Amino acid sequence: MLKIYLTNLGKYNEGELIGEWVELPCTDDELEAVKERIGISDEPDENGNYYEEWFITDYETDIHGLEVGEYDNLDELNELAETLDDLDEYEREIVEAMISEGYSLDDALDGKDDCIIYYNCEDMEDVAREYAEETGLLDSIPKNLQSYFDFEAYGRDMSFEGHFVFTDKGNCVQIL
Repeated sequence: MLKIYLTNLGKYNEGELIGEWVELPCTDDELEAVKERIGISDEPDENGNYYEEWFITDYETDIHGLEVGEYDNLDELNELAETLDDLDEYEREIVEAMISEGYSLDDALDGKDDCIIYYNCEDMEDVAREYAEETGLLDSIPKNLQSYFDFEAYGRDMSFEGHFVFTDKGNCVQIL
């Protein structure tokens, strides 16, 4: 979800706040209707003033770490919102984790397929257990000896060799 508050820049500079919330993605017609309602037009108003410029004064999103600038391109934001809407929960969690680690949104979207989520992991020991179970790491070791495996140490070694991000959903994302 991405919502922006689109504001008439000319009116703002005159001391009047005229704007409207726009939920993206939206159609070109919907966006033009919003601009018209807030007085953005190529034509002069009833007093002969031209108000052609806008800016974004606020935004709301459910993608943690996503930032929107005052003068971001509306068409690009609309495309971005469409892309974000198409993400499934798995992909969204990865993108949020990557953004929280300083990746740009474009890099996060491009790199989302090169990540692994380990579910219900509070620490690297949990990640090591999940990894061992998923990969069959201990399958060649007799069952009666598997309990001697040091998952805490293995998880610590994994953290030295990889990039892991714990999410607020109780999972861990490995960025490859």
